[in-house]
Amino acid sequence: MEFRKIQFTGRSSYIISLPKRWIQENKLKQGDVIPLVMNPDGSITVLPKEPKDVSETKKLEISSTYSPDMAVRLVISAYIQGYDIFDIQLLDELPQYKIKIRKTVQLLPGMEIIADEPNRIVAKSLLADDEVNIDEILGRLKSIVLSMLEDLELMKQLEDKAVSRDIHDLENELDRFYFLALRAVNKLLSHRPTKETMPVKKSFDLLGMLFIVRNIERIGDHIYKISQNFDGDIEVEYLKGAFSEIIKQIKIRDLKKIDDIMYDLKERIKRIDYKKSIAMDSYRRILEYLENIGETIINMAMG
Repeated sequence: MEFRKIQFTGRSSYIISLPKRWIQENKLKQGDVIPLVMNPDGSITVLPKEPKDVSETKKLEISSTYSPDMAVRLVISAYIQGYDIFDIQLLDELPQYKIKIRKTVQLLPGMEIIADEPNRIVAKSLLADDEVNIDEILGRLKSIVLSMLEDLELMKQLEDKAVSRDIHDLENELDRFYFLALRAVNKLLSHRPTKETMPVKKSFDLLGMLFIVRNIERIGDHIYKISQNFDGDIEVEYLKGAFSEIIKQIKIRDLKKIDDIMYDLKERIKRIDYKKSIAMDSYRRILEYLENIGETIINMAMG
């Protein structure tokens, strides 16, 4: 954060100076007219003359100095940042890297491989980002988690490996929509705000949404972990109800209801013998992630 002194000039004007670096990065000069937005909280947002968009193409050069996991992380990061085209160059003979990169691209919603050469992969987004709806993504994340919990209930009755495989497939689907949510929120945060969109409140809610979807993704990870180390003492029915109720509060924001849910979660966490099994430890962590979501919703409501 920078601080600038307010100065008085002429008979009725107050001025502050703008950082030279910001002027240069946005290619501004003396005499240019720039828009100001007066925000609901009393702050002022100063905007550049032209909106600054993320470059359409991201070139990634992958060499053996990176691990295969790092190569995957770079591809996912480019997707989340909002790039529409990935031009991935493999600088060495890296067949294992290429297999992982190809699988990763196929995991990312809207991305399609349009060129696959020995040392190069080009992928392009066919997704219309302006049609992506955060509420719809959140609804899909919710339905996937509830389906995973329903499969856990089924595991109490059946010892069927097909159920475990279905939970694994759902967990992969959850990851796909998690990445899509991150990309969508990042696109919205980088979009030029206006008076109508109430930028401060909007940005705060979007940052809260990032935290919420991250916790939902972690809940999915632990449901899968429970399925691999199943324990019949897991209160699956309670998890379904608590998860549904806390997600419902993202829109409703009934502070009394959230308080009741949070109190119940806290009391249950205290009673869990998380050392009993891997599954019970994951159960406790899921309840803690639900607490995190509740706290985030409270912050959003107060914002």
